[in-house]
Amino acid sequence: MAVIGTVEDLVKRVITPNKKISFGGAALFLKPMEVVREIIRQGIKELEIYTLIGDLDIDLLLGVNAVKELHSSYVGLPMVGMAKHFRNAIEKEQSVIFKEWTELSMVRAFQAGAMGTPAIMLRSLLGSDLVKLREDFEEVTYGGKEYIQVPAIVPDLAIVHAYAADKNGNVYYPKHHALDEFSTLPAHCAKELFVTVEKVITNEEGRKLIQQGQATMFSSIDTDFIAETPKGAWPSGFPPFYASDMGHIMTYSGMSQMPETFEIYLQEYVFGTQEAENR
Repeated sequence: MAVIGTVEDLVKRVITPNKKISFGGAALFLKPMEVVREIIRQGIKELEIYTLIGDLDIDLLLGVNAVKELHSSYVGLPMVGMAKHFRNAIEKEQSVIFKEWTELSMVRAFQAGAMGTPAIMLRSLLGSDLVKLREDFEEVTYGGKEYIQVPAIVPDLAIVHAYAADKNGNVYYPKHHALDEFSTLPAHCAKELFVTVEKVITNEEGRKLIQQGQATMFSSIDTDFIAETPKGAWPSGFPPFYASDMGHIMTYSGMSQMPETFEIYLQEYVFGTQEAENR
Protein backbone atom coordinates (compact mmCIF):
# COMPACT_ATOMS: atom_id res chain seq x y z
CA MET A 1 0.00 0.00 0.00
CA ALA A 2 1.21 3.48 -0.85
CA VAL A 3 2.65 5.71 1.85
CA ILE A 4 0.65 8.95 2.14
CA GLY A 5 2.52 11.88 3.63
CA THR A 6 3.60 15.46 3.14
CA VAL A 7 5.84 16.58 0.30
CA GLU A 8 8.49 17.62 2.83
CA ASP A 9 8.55 14.26 4.60
CA LEU A 10 8.41 12.15 1.44
CA VAL A 11 11.16 14.10 -0.33
CA LYS A 12 13.34 13.64 2.75
CA ARG A 13 12.53 9.93 2.75
CA VAL A 14 12.90 8.97 -0.91
CA ILE A 15 15.16 11.50 -2.67
CA THR A 16 18.87 11.26 -1.99
CA PRO A 17 22.04 12.29 -3.87
CA ASN A 18 22.82 10.17 -6.95
CA LYS A 19 19.17 9.14 -7.31
CA LYS A 20 18.00 8.48 -10.89
CA ILE A 21 14.71 10.36 -11.22
CA SER A 22 12.25 10.71 -14.11
CA PHE A 23 9.91 13.70 -14.10
CA GLY A 24 6.42 13.68 -15.54
CA GLY A 25 4.90 16.51 -17.53
CA ALA A 26 6.19 18.48 -20.49
CA ALA A 27 6.32 21.97 -21.95
CA LEU A 28 4.95 23.87 -18.91
CA PHE A 29 2.20 21.33 -18.19
CA LEU A 30 1.74 18.68 -15.47
CA LYS A 31 5.11 19.31 -13.82
CA PRO A 32 5.58 18.17 -10.19
CA MET A 33 6.78 21.64 -9.27
CA GLU A 34 6.21 21.51 -5.52
CA VAL A 35 8.52 18.50 -5.31
CA VAL A 36 11.13 20.43 -7.31
CA ARG A 37 10.89 23.33 -4.86
CA GLU A 38 11.16 20.96 -1.90
CA ILE A 39 14.28 19.34 -3.38
CA ILE A 40 15.81 22.81 -3.50
CA ARG A 41 14.68 23.66 0.03
CA GLN A 42 16.30 20.48 1.34
CA GLY A 43 19.53 21.15 -0.56
CA ILE A 44 19.61 17.77 -2.35
CA LYS A 45 22.34 17.56 -5.02
CA GLU A 46 23.97 15.16 -7.47
CA LEU A 47 20.73 14.03 -9.09
CA GLU A 48 20.45 12.17 -12.40
CA ILE A 49 17.33 13.48 -14.14
CA TYR A 50 15.29 12.07 -17.04
CA THR A 51 12.61 14.22 -18.66
CA LEU A 52 11.21 14.11 -22.17
CA ILE A 53 10.69 17.87 -22.39
CA GLY A 54 12.14 19.97 -19.58
CA ASP A 55 11.29 23.54 -18.71
CA LEU A 56 11.07 25.48 -15.44
CA ASP A 57 11.56 22.34 -13.34
CA ILE A 58 14.90 21.49 -14.90
CA ASP A 59 16.12 25.08 -15.15
CA LEU A 60 15.45 25.66 -11.45
CA LEU A 61 17.35 22.53 -10.43
CA LEU A 62 20.26 23.45 -12.69
CA GLY A 63 20.26 26.97 -11.24
CA VAL A 64 20.97 25.60 -7.76
CA ASN A 65 23.49 23.00 -9.02
CA ALA A 66 21.28 20.06 -7.98
CA VAL A 67 21.86 18.02 -11.17
CA LYS A 68 24.95 16.03 -12.11
CA GLU A 69 23.52 14.30 -15.22
CA LEU A 70 20.56 15.24 -17.41
CA HIS A 71 18.76 13.18 -20.07
CA SER A 72 16.27 15.04 -22.27
CA SER A 73 15.25 15.86 -25.82
CA TYR A 74 14.66 19.55 -25.07
CA VAL A 75 14.92 22.08 -22.25
CA GLY A 76 13.50 25.57 -22.60
CA LEU A 77 10.64 27.88 -21.66
CA PRO A 78 8.05 27.40 -24.44
CA MET A 79 6.49 30.61 -25.73
CA VAL A 80 8.86 32.63 -23.50
CA GLY A 81 12.43 31.85 -24.52
CA MET A 82 15.60 30.01 -23.66
CA ALA A 83 16.26 28.38 -20.29
CA LYS A 84 19.15 30.42 -18.92
CA HIS A 85 20.58 27.96 -16.42
CA PHE A 86 20.35 25.06 -18.85
CA ARG A 87 22.39 26.98 -21.42
CA ASN A 88 24.92 28.06 -18.81
CA ALA A 89 25.37 24.53 -17.47
CA ILE A 90 25.67 22.85 -20.87
CA GLU A 91 27.29 25.46 -23.12
CA LYS A 92 29.42 27.63 -20.84
CA GLU A 93 30.21 25.94 -17.54
CA GLN A 94 29.90 22.36 -18.83
CA SER A 95 29.12 21.46 -15.23
CA VAL A 96 26.50 18.83 -16.08
CA ILE A 97 26.72 15.65 -18.11
CA PHE A 98 24.05 16.10 -20.80
CA LYS A 99 22.75 13.05 -22.67
CA GLU A 100 20.65 14.25 -25.59
CA TRP A 101 17.80 12.18 -27.02
CA THR A 102 15.30 12.63 -29.80
CA GLU A 103 11.71 12.65 -28.55
CA LEU A 104 10.94 9.32 -30.24
CA SER A 105 14.07 7.57 -29.00
CA MET A 106 13.37 8.68 -25.43
CA VAL A 107 9.73 7.57 -25.64
CA ARG A 108 10.86 4.16 -26.88
CA ALA A 109 13.52 3.95 -24.14
CA PHE A 110 10.85 4.65 -21.50
CA GLN A 111 8.68 1.94 -23.04
CA ALA A 112 11.59 -0.51 -23.08
CA GLY A 113 12.19 0.15 -19.40
CA ALA A 114 8.52 -0.51 -18.65
CA MET A 115 8.66 -3.77 -20.60
CA GLY A 116 11.76 -4.95 -18.78
CA THR A 117 13.93 -5.16 -21.89
CA PRO A 118 17.52 -3.84 -21.69
CA ALA A 119 17.36 -1.98 -25.00
CA ILE A 120 15.20 -1.27 -28.03
CA MET A 121 16.01 -0.93 -31.74
CA LEU A 122 15.02 2.05 -33.90
CA ARG A 123 15.47 2.99 -37.55
CA SER A 124 14.59 6.67 -37.10
CA LEU A 125 18.11 7.46 -35.79
CA LEU A 126 19.91 6.09 -38.84
CA GLY A 127 22.09 8.83 -40.30
CA SER A 128 21.67 11.10 -37.27
CA ASP A 129 24.69 12.88 -35.81
CA LEU A 130 23.22 12.05 -32.41
CA VAL A 131 24.57 8.52 -32.84
CA LYS A 132 28.08 9.99 -32.98
CA LEU A 133 27.54 11.80 -29.67
CA ARG A 134 26.02 8.89 -27.78
CA GLU A 135 28.43 6.01 -27.28
CA ASP A 136 25.57 3.95 -25.86
CA PHE A 137 23.63 4.19 -29.16
CA GLU A 138 24.86 1.20 -31.20
CA GLU A 139 24.41 0.30 -34.86
CA VAL A 140 23.14 -3.26 -35.19
CA THR A 141 21.86 -5.51 -37.98
CA TYR A 142 18.76 -7.64 -37.61
CA GLY A 143 16.97 -9.54 -40.36
CA GLY A 144 19.18 -7.92 -42.96
CA LYS A 145 18.22 -4.38 -41.89
CA GLU A 146 20.22 -1.73 -40.03
CA TYR A 147 18.99 -0.36 -36.71
CA ILE A 148 20.20 1.86 -33.89
CA GLN A 149 19.96 0.15 -30.52
CA VAL A 150 19.32 2.47 -27.57
CA PRO A 151 19.38 1.49 -23.88
CA ALA A 152 16.19 1.26 -21.84
CA ILE A 153 15.56 3.93 -19.22
CA VAL A 154 14.96 2.49 -15.74
CA PRO A 155 14.96 5.29 -13.13
CA ASP A 156 15.04 4.64 -9.40
CA LEU A 157 12.06 6.95 -8.91
CA ALA A 158 9.42 8.66 -11.04
CA ILE A 159 7.74 11.86 -9.84
CA VAL A 160 4.44 12.96 -11.42
CA HIS A 161 1.49 15.20 -10.59
CA ALA A 162 -2.08 13.95 -10.91
CA TYR A 163 -5.64 14.83 -9.96
CA ALA A 164 -6.54 12.62 -6.99
CA ALA A 165 -5.58 9.50 -5.06
CA ASP A 166 -7.68 7.34 -2.77
CA LYS A 167 -6.62 5.88 0.55
CA ASN A 168 -5.62 2.60 -1.14
CA GLY A 169 -3.15 4.37 -3.42
CA ASN A 170 -5.11 4.36 -6.68
CA VAL A 171 -4.42 7.55 -8.66
CA TYR A 172 -7.09 9.18 -10.81
CA TYR A 173 -7.35 11.68 -13.60
CA PRO A 174 -10.96 12.77 -14.20
CA LYS A 175 -10.65 13.06 -17.97
CA HIS A 176 -8.27 11.49 -20.44
CA HIS A 177 -6.01 14.18 -21.84
CA ALA A 178 -3.43 14.10 -24.61
CA LEU A 179 -0.80 15.16 -22.07
CA ASP A 180 -1.39 12.14 -19.81
CA GLU A 181 1.31 10.10 -21.53
CA PHE A 182 3.92 12.64 -20.51
CA SER A 183 3.34 11.35 -16.98
CA THR A 184 2.58 7.68 -17.59
CA LEU A 185 5.63 7.07 -19.81
CA PRO A 186 8.31 8.10 -17.28
CA ALA A 187 6.30 6.51 -14.44
CA HIS A 188 5.80 2.95 -15.66
CA CYS A 189 9.51 2.35 -16.27
CA ALA A 190 10.64 3.44 -12.78
CA LYS A 191 11.33 1.22 -9.79
CA GLU A 192 9.22 3.44 -7.49
CA LEU A 193 6.48 6.01 -8.11
CA PHE A 194 5.95 9.25 -6.16
CA VAL A 195 2.72 11.07 -7.04
CA THR A 196 1.59 14.49 -5.85
CA VAL A 197 -2.14 15.04 -6.22
CA GLU A 198 -4.56 17.92 -6.04
CA LYS A 199 -6.46 16.04 -3.34
CA VAL A 200 -6.65 12.76 -1.46
CA ILE A 201 -10.14 11.24 -1.66
CA THR A 202 -11.94 8.40 0.06
CA ASN A 203 -12.09 4.94 -1.46
CA GLU A 204 -15.82 5.48 -2.05
CA GLU A 205 -15.12 8.70 -3.98
CA GLY A 206 -12.62 6.74 -6.05
CA ARG A 207 -15.23 4.10 -6.86
CA LYS A 208 -17.65 6.83 -7.91
CA LEU A 209 -15.06 8.24 -10.31
CA ILE A 210 -14.72 4.80 -11.89
CA GLN A 211 -18.53 4.44 -12.12
CA GLN A 212 -18.62 7.80 -13.90
CA GLY A 213 -16.32 6.38 -16.55
CA GLN A 214 -13.10 7.94 -15.30
CA ALA A 215 -10.09 5.68 -15.71
CA THR A 216 -7.51 4.95 -13.04
CA MET A 217 -4.23 6.62 -13.99
CA PHE A 218 -2.10 4.39 -11.71
CA SER A 219 -3.31 1.45 -9.66
CA SER A 220 -2.40 0.92 -6.04
CA ILE A 221 0.13 -1.76 -6.99
CA ASP A 222 2.05 0.81 -9.06
CA THR A 223 2.04 3.69 -6.57
CA ASP A 224 4.53 3.90 -3.70
CA PHE A 225 4.26 7.45 -2.30
CA ILE A 226 1.45 10.03 -2.38
CA ALA A 227 1.36 13.65 -1.18
CA GLU A 228 -1.70 15.89 -1.26
CA THR A 229 -0.47 19.07 -2.93
CA PRO A 230 -3.17 21.49 -4.18
CA LYS A 231 -1.95 23.30 -7.29
CA GLY A 232 1.25 21.28 -6.99
CA ALA A 233 2.01 21.74 -10.69
CA TRP A 234 2.02 25.57 -10.46
CA PRO A 235 3.27 27.59 -12.29
CA SER A 236 3.00 24.90 -14.96
CA GLY A 237 -0.55 24.13 -16.02
CA PHE A 238 -2.83 21.28 -15.05
CA PRO A 239 -5.67 21.19 -17.58
CA PRO A 240 -8.60 21.41 -17.28
CA PHE A 241 -8.19 22.75 -13.72
CA TYR A 242 -5.69 25.58 -14.19
CA ALA A 243 -3.62 26.99 -17.01
CA SER A 244 0.11 27.57 -17.15
CA ASP A 245 0.90 30.83 -15.35
CA MET A 246 2.67 32.52 -18.23
CA GLY A 247 3.02 35.77 -16.31
CA HIS A 248 5.01 33.97 -13.65
CA ILE A 249 7.07 32.10 -16.25
CA MET A 250 8.01 35.44 -17.78
CA THR A 251 8.91 36.76 -14.33
CA TYR A 252 11.12 33.72 -13.77
CA SER A 253 12.75 34.11 -17.19
CA GLY A 254 13.70 37.71 -16.40
CA MET A 255 14.90 37.02 -12.85
CA SER A 256 16.97 33.98 -13.92
CA GLN A 257 19.24 36.10 -16.12
CA MET A 258 21.48 37.37 -13.30
CA PRO A 259 22.70 35.59 -10.14
CA GLU A 260 21.48 38.42 -7.92
CA THR A 261 17.92 38.42 -9.27
CA PHE A 262 17.79 34.62 -9.36
CA GLU A 263 18.63 34.57 -5.65
CA ILE A 264 15.77 36.99 -5.04
CA TYR A 265 13.47 34.68 -7.00
CA LEU A 266 14.50 31.70 -4.85
CA GLN A 267 13.95 33.61 -1.63
CA GLU A 268 10.51 34.83 -2.72
CA TYR A 269 9.09 31.86 -4.63
CA VAL A 270 10.91 28.80 -3.26
CA PHE A 271 11.95 29.57 0.32
CA GLY A 272 9.54 32.41 1.00
CA THR A 273 5.79 33.02 1.10
CA GLN A 274 5.15 34.21 -2.43
CA GLU A 275 4.95 30.66 -3.83
CA ALA A 276 2.19 29.68 -1.40
CA GLU A 277 0.28 32.91 -2.00
CA ASN A 278 0.39 32.43 -5.77
CA ARG A 279 -0.87 28.89 -5.47
